[in-house]
Amino acid sequence: MPENQEILTLEKFHEALHKDIDKPVKDFRKKWNQAHRRHIKVHTGAHKAAWAKATVSLNKKIIIVHVNLNFKKNSLSDADYEKLKYLARTGIDKYWSRRITVAGNSFMVWVKAQHNYVNAIPVDLYVETDKDNYARSMNPATLGIDASFIYNKGWHNNTANADSDFQLVSAHEFGHSVLMYAGGMALSWGHKGSTGILSQAGKSSTPGYPKSGSIDVMKYYDWKKNFATLQRRVTDSIAMEIDVKRLIWGANIKWTK
Repeated sequence: MPENQEILTLEKFHEALHKDIDKPVKDFRKKWNQAHRRHIKVHTGAHKAAWAKATVSLNKKIIIVHVNLNFKKNSLSDADYEKLKYLARTGIDKYWSRRITVAGNSFMVWVKAQHNYVNAIPVDLYVETDKDNYARSMNPATLGIDASFIYNKGWHNNTANADSDFQLVSAHEFGHSVLMYAGGMALSWGHKGSTGILSQAGKSSTPGYPKSGSIDVMKYYDWKKNFATLQRRVTDSIAMEIDVKRLIWGANIKWTK
């Protein structure tokens, strides 16, 4: 440990995590901030999302987040149902697991999606076979409306491409539940400012895919502005650090040594 670095406690972790996503807790519970004379909203939704549970090991610097999704078979065959459940789970695990920093300490976060019938995000699974139609998945993340994860079997020219696309789509659609819980409709439906909230259409300011570095799994990009880098969409997409922190902020937390 660096000489000037303080020992991380549960309280410091908690305070830093909330501050990092602009949902502070300590010293902000007063109705008024006396220094600036302005009202500060108290956030009460922390660690109450029924579909997410996080185990934080302060000594090992590991955070494991289990997220529940209720995958519905609908008209799928048994084989397709099992395959799509597997791909959706592994896609969420892949794109939402990453390293984050809290209070100057580096933590490895492992997200583990699992099928569960209760306390879970409801997800309808479908297969689209039309080769001329790329069916759009969606997750309104609102009470009473199921998410739809669609496997575009017909659109892709091989199974490997269809599989990897579905994994990324599943990670993105799952993320709408995270953004909706932590930031509401503007953050979620607006794809963090990259689309219109209701239209879901890209804006004139929406950038093309970046030529290097990470691609935000929750943002929309204008592929026409940088078509040459579109192929990086699958390989370099990842949930941003702030969004993983939002997931942990919403999750029920268990602390371990």
